[in-house]
Amino acid sequence: MRQFLDLALETIPRVLGGTDRDSTAESYGSCDRQYWHYRLHDMSNARLQEAGLLFALAYSIDSPENPFFRSQKLLAWIRGVWRFWLADRNSDGSCSEVYPNERSFCATAFSAAGFCETIRLTGGDAGWQQELVDAKKTIAWLAMNTNPDVANQMAASALALQAWKKLSGDDEFSAVSQRRISDCIALQNDSGVFPEYGGFDTGYQTITMSVLACLLKWLPKNSLEAVDVLSALKKAEQAVNRVVDDKGGIDESACSRNTDYLYPHAFAALKSSVLQRIETGLSGRSVLRPTWMDDRYCIALAADYLYAFRELAHVDDDIPAHSTAPV
Repeated sequence: MRQFLDLALETIPRVLGGTDRDSTAESYGSCDRQYWHYRLHDMSNARLQEAGLLFALAYSIDSPENPFFRSQKLLAWIRGVWRFWLADRNSDGSCSEVYPNERSFCATAFSAAGFCETIRLTGGDAGWQQELVDAKKTIAWLAMNTNPDVANQMAASALALQAWKKLSGDDEFSAVSQRRISDCIALQNDSGVFPEYGGFDTGYQTITMSVLACLLKWLPKNSLEAVDVLSALKKAEQAVNRVVDDKGGIDESACSRNTDYLYPHAFAALKSSVLQRIETGLSGRSVLRPTWMDDRYCIALAADYLYAFRELAHVDDDIPAHSTAPV
């Protein structure tokens, strides 16, 4: 269990170094150092703003080994990250990842989900009422757009829609939120695989599973949607269980995206034996860890390690009641 916390905490200083923490700068809160510092890019990559979620996870974990727990300085940076994200979106609420005005479904879904999860994790420690109002434009864009070829992106959009609805108390997108959850689950085949561009990719399968494990926390217990999501998670776990060896290794050549990593969060939530295999691989330095990933991918993997730690430590995950009138 400690490995997941320690390895994620090792990654955070690196991610903080990629974040503009000068509150007087126009780019304050941007997590794309290639944009705000080196000026090599004309735009800030919205996916890098998920660093705000990583920081929020660190902020929320009460452990003697965690120097970031309830850090007010970190909380200020978290707010800066998400305020930059809100200000930097396209006029229709969508986000860009690679080029200006891209309107990336992937970047919009995952960053919006990270924004909502941040509010869950920081709870009443930061007033997010105005930010929730401002985020509605992004939620509306997600409600009108899909990418059914990629299950992990569909899952992230379902999480964002459901979480924003719960936080804001606004039911305008309630029907599309339910439909997005069912559409995502319908992508799973009889073998438990969530397709990644038409094939099975173990790494992206575990990303989809992690998002669905987060989604469960936003659904009423024993609701039809919660039962369906949990059932899909268990089938997805069986698909991964069949291909992970006793040291957490996978045959990346057999993966549709050639990934060589595993996200542990869902396995911790399901109490799966796969988690022990991942831990064995981490101890033997044969499993990819966040610090070995590039700047884009280390953020999400480190965040998932903290999610896994929270599951194993049985951290209270109550959803904060919405503190603003319907928006």
